[in-house]
Amino acid sequence: MLAGVSSIYGAGMLEMGITMDLGQLVADNEIVEMCKYVYGGVPVNDVTMAVEEIVAIGPGNGYLSTKSTLKGFHTLTDTKFIDRQVREAWEACGSPGFYQSCKDEAKRILAEHQVPPLPDDVAAEVRSIVDRVDREAGVTERVPS
Repeated sequence: MLAGVSSIYGAGMLEMGITMDLGQLVADNEIVEMCKYVYGGVPVNDVTMAVEEIVAIGPGNGYLSTKSTLKGFHTLTDTKFIDRQVREAWEACGSPGFYQSCKDEAKRILAEHQVPPLPDDVAAEVRSIVDRVDREAGVTERVPS
């Protein structure tokens, strides 16, 4: 992305693209979202730099646990499946694994997602194109859809 590509290829693919893994597709989507965030530019300003807060805390002290640092951290790395909790919290949640969480999300999407129907005018246009191509190709029977 940083080199300027306009297409990302291979999400969810395994074995040189011979196998498609929907859990891997969800995982790759999460990674691509993080890359897109970085590609869009990381904001650098007085708030994100927190210079005043760092100066107030002073050298050798723990500014990483302050609310502003945590807020900035979560903004930068807001993920749905990569779990960044401390070990105790992660274990208390049942120690969910990244890949298993992605597989569960893929199953949820397949079970719940509803494809919105095409608008009538678009469906009619698609049907007219298919009918024209069928006529030109001499197709007389169509497999029911």
